Amino acid sequence: MNLPQVIEIRGIRVLTTRQLAAAYGTEVKVIQNNFQRNKDRYTVGKHYIYMDRDELREVKATYPQFEGELNRTSRANFWTEKGALLHAKSLNTDKAWEVYDYLVDFYFRAKEEKKVEEKNEVVPTVQKTEPSKNKYKIPAMEEPVFIFKNLLAIAEENDILIKLKDIPGYFSILKGKRIAVRKNIEFEKVVYELAYELAHCFIHYNQGNIIDSPLSKDYNEQAERAACMIIRLLDIKAKQKY
Repeated sequence: MNLPQVIEIRGIRVLTTRQLAAAYGTEVKVIQNNFQRNKDRYTVGKHYIYMDRDELREVKATYPQFEGELNRTSRANFWTEKGALLHAKSLNTDKAWEVYDYLVDFYFRAKEEKKVEEKNEVVPTVQKTEPSKNKYKIPAMEEPVFIFKNLLAIAEENDILIKLKDIPGYFSILKGKRIAVRKNIEFEKVVYELAYELAHCFIHYNQGNIIDSPLSKDYNEQAERAACMIIRLLDIKAKQKY
């Protein structure tokens, strides 16, 4: 799963109906029907932004990549974080809930997270891991959202802070108990990098600056193998769950 293309209306991130349906693994008609059946629960401006004619024309001009979805309609709803929550409740599937958690952290609130990071830059500690690899291969994943959610839970239990950041030259960085993963990379790569840095964190927590260590290649290979094993185990767990 990749992050949806960003669309902002009135200063907040929203999703089109087609984006929401694709993310939750359902059909556009299902989203529309759920909205109509539960319309009294939805508040304009809180759960969705309604636009027609001139306003919608401006949106089409600003976001031409959505022209295929919006060019044949004169009105449309755009779903906010709270609206996405109500749709997840209506669907009530494991996939919808897992994707909703992901969207909250890495789509809807990514803008405000960036503002916090600009004010509080990560202070480096003694431990660093490697820069981007030239030969990069992502392990196969059947349930990447499930894996990602469990990795976040592991990080939270161990007070490890996870952030998406602009980090040129790196896919991910571990500094102390903070992990930064590069923004705007495909979702499966985010999952792998998180597993990789968590492996470093638990296996090499007392090894100092790994980049400059003569054993850096061995350390990185250990973390790569551990990351692949973690992903494989969580993928198996996901299939048993379903």
